[in-house]
Amino acid sequence: MREKTGILIFSRSTDIECSVKKFDGNQSFFESQKERLENLCSKTGLDTIWYNEHLQVGGNFGERFCNSISSVFSKGYNSLIIIGNDSPQLKYYHLQSSIDSLQSGRVSLGKSFDGGFYLLAIKKQHFNYPEFLNLSWNTSKVSSEIIQLLQTKAKVSFISTLKDVDNQLDFSSLLNFSKQLYTDVILILKRIQKFFDFNFQNPSLFNEKIIFGSFQNKAPPILSRVCRTS
Repeated sequence: MREKTGILIFSRSTDIECSVKKFDGNQSFFESQKERLENLCSKTGLDTIWYNEHLQVGGNFGERFCNSISSVFSKGYNSLIIIGNDSPQLKYYHLQSSIDSLQSGRVSLGKSFDGGFYLLAIKKQHFNYPEFLNLSWNTSKVSSEIIQLLQTKAKVSFISTLKDVDNQLDFSSLLNFSKQLYTDVILILKRIQKFFDFNFQNPSLFNEKIIFGSFQNKAPPILSRVCRTS
């Protein structure tokens, strides 16, 4: 029997996310993230299951996270790729790499720079609720702890370490990763940081990517606002 794999997006809804993560441009950023994730996940052909605050159950992050995984596994899924909504560098090949790992019997982890992780791909037999619940959630130790736990269950494949966005400093520091970002994120950053110098990359290349949609994300309303304020 073919294994059933799904993508679990564990995140708050856009409005609640913006009320918690208060930084300039947050509404545009999380709206674009939601649309992009929908597009990326649809390309995989896998079921996409969103778990926002209306479906999450628990008194803290760890409980909500583990309960969400347990709930989706109970719906008949044998493997899950779990992601959030705050990693703008996430690309299709990160998802495909995790799919390949699962098909080879491995687990997959994408670490974030703050000590957490933005992607976890596991099979149902790798998930032990009490063990996962006991991890140091919302700390810089959680990625190292989950690696130690996963290595007792299967071979672990690692994908790129990416930046996630929790506050204004995180969002502004995305400028250091500009070549890895989609056009719409760059445009949002340009709009809110009027004095930013776009010498971080060749201006003609930047214009080409906007005009011809090299990043596959046109974002025309944001572009028109940027053009009027430039």
